[in-house]
Amino acid sequence: MQFMNVQHHYQLLLRRGIGQLINIAQGHFRNTDRQVTQIVQLQALVTEKDEIIAAREETIHHREDQLNECDAMITQRNTIIEFLQEQIHDLILEVDDAQAQINELQQQPAPLAVPAPEAEEEDPEEIEGVSDLDSEHGDPVLSPHHSSSGSQSSVGNYDEF
Repeated sequence: MQFMNVQHHYQLLLRRGIGQLINIAQGHFRNTDRQVTQIVQLQALVTEKDEIIAAREETIHHREDQLNECDAMITQRNTIIEFLQEQIHDLILEVDDAQAQINELQQQPAPLAVPAPEAEEEDPEEIEGVSDLDSEHGDPVLSPHHSSSGSQSSVGNYDEF
């Protein structure tokens, strides 16, 4: 009988040990299952964040393209502004030359008017050195286009640009 008691006691301890192992195994299983669920959720979150990052990178790339286009436009407009500033400078020089020529002409004494002789009326062809053009149109007037300054402007000449 003592053997039976020992065997019975052994069986009880064995059941209790197996029960504890089962409880521990089930606890580990629940922990592992919960961790797997968390991993799946984290992977979904990472995928979502990756999509957000990809969308933002696309937006950044698009904005970089827009900035490059704006930079190109600014460079082009700066070139046009420089060209126009050169034209303005040339025009200012021409205006200064014209003003100097006007001042020079205003400072010259006016030619004295010579009264025509009223004596005999002669045929203008017979007077030496006088023609119809001279008497009809008077002295030739200098055109501002024939400036002695020699500066030429390329205003309106956009071929250079």
